[in-house]
Amino acid sequence: MKRLNFCFLIYFMTKMKEKLGKLAGLIVVILITAATIVVPLSYGRVKPYYDGDAINYRGRLFICSTNMNRLQLLEANDGHITLLAELTPDKSGHLPGDDFYNCVFHEEGNELFLYAVNGRYLYKYNVNNPQKPELVSRVKDNSWDWFRSVAVFDGRITTAGTKGVKIWNNDLQVIDNLAVKLDNPFNYTLSRDFLVAVDGAELKMYSLQSREWVNSVSLTVKENGNRQIYNDSLSSSIYVVDDWAVKQFDFNGNLLNTFKFTGTNGYDIVPSTDGQKLYFSDGIGVVRLNKANLQPEIWSYVRDMGVSDGWSMGLKLVNWQGRDHLVVFNNGAITVLNDQLKKVASYNSTEERPIEQAVYSEPLSLSLDKNRAPIGSEVSLRGTGFLPNESLEIKFLSNPQATSTVVTNNLGRFQKTLTVPQIASGVNPSINPWPTDIRVTGKTSLKTYSINFQIEY
Repeated sequence: MKRLNFCFLIYFMTKMKEKLGKLAGLIVVILITAATIVVPLSYGRVKPYYDGDAINYRGRLFICSTNMNRLQLLEANDGHITLLAELTPDKSGHLPGDDFYNCVFHEEGNELFLYAVNGRYLYKYNVNNPQKPELVSRVKDNSWDWFRSVAVFDGRITTAGTKGVKIWNNDLQVIDNLAVKLDNPFNYTLSRDFLVAVDGAELKMYSLQSREWVNSVSLTVKENGNRQIYNDSLSSSIYVVDDWAVKQFDFNGNLLNTFKFTGTNGYDIVPSTDGQKLYFSDGIGVVRLNKANLQPEIWSYVRDMGVSDGWSMGLKLVNWQGRDHLVVFNNGAITVLNDQLKKVASYNSTEERPIEQAVYSEPLSLSLDKNRAPIGSEVSLRGTGFLPNESLEIKFLSNPQATSTVVTNNLGRFQKTLTVPQIASGVNPSINPWPTDIRVTGKTSLKTYSINFQIEY
């Protein structure tokens, strides 16, 4: 089967700075730097479905997704998936936010609600009448938290944003705030005792009691895509799919078991209703494992699901009509499978991918591990927003001869360890440390970006 290459689409705010004064403009710069949303995409002719949520509510299987740049509410029934309603955020007023980032269902009492975030606001809709969802509330954070994702764990509504992870009650009041920064706001799970997250190439455990990161383990990660983690209270284990294997860890970071799959990408892992099985996605399909030994029982290739431009990513498991069903966000479609991984229903993406989306980029940015250092010491420079696999020139402006080069990865990102050079001869610094800039220029794109630095001498 032909492999699909992946890159990442970065949601970010544009045109905001021109709407604001100097102070607000500074806030926006901070938000743009901190609030990027990473989502996996494959090359194909249509917009991809890669993530969403699903729920069995009063015998009806509802599905939601924001991947078409709007919130879609759908229902699976009689071998079909039907679009019931579409919602978009209110873009009027001052700094209204972006399109919706993601969505999640939450049953409260005898009513069904749908939550979504668009950066500035957390939205809550009543969907008891799914053809006509009713906006119940829209709240923002006065400390300029930019909501990057919304989720429900153990009946608790949570948002991950630039100011950490917030836990909300049903009246949209914050009842707890965890001061953690997540590299990918979709890659975490929350229990009563721990927050567990995939952060870059690490699986990290954060104790809610001590309010600190307590353990971390390395993963095999090629790309920073979405990975749904399973925190299993029955076995006190964490299950995650990296780009090499399904892995089971305990909370001390010990690797307990693995299953090496045939694909080269890992995405989501979810448990069966009875907790004895695990389902995971690896792009080329979906596999059901016996949780006791992580051995495969059955599997289904995406090519057998009848999906054009298929690539299995996001998973949601729902017990519906007396048996488990798996909702698969399959790039070219949303697919519902039964517990034997046989297709029950499908909803195809028919929207053409815009031509300008052929190349995805994120905002130009540079960051340093320290903003001042003595001559001869090392600093780590990271950057984003350049062309994939582009050669870059890095220059200290305090010494035009102090240049180096680096090549970006397939996402246009790079990391380079630099040695702080001598200040150029003929320059007589009058203050210590001496301010300068580190400038990075793309040799193909000619994109240029600089960051302030201070040389101690």
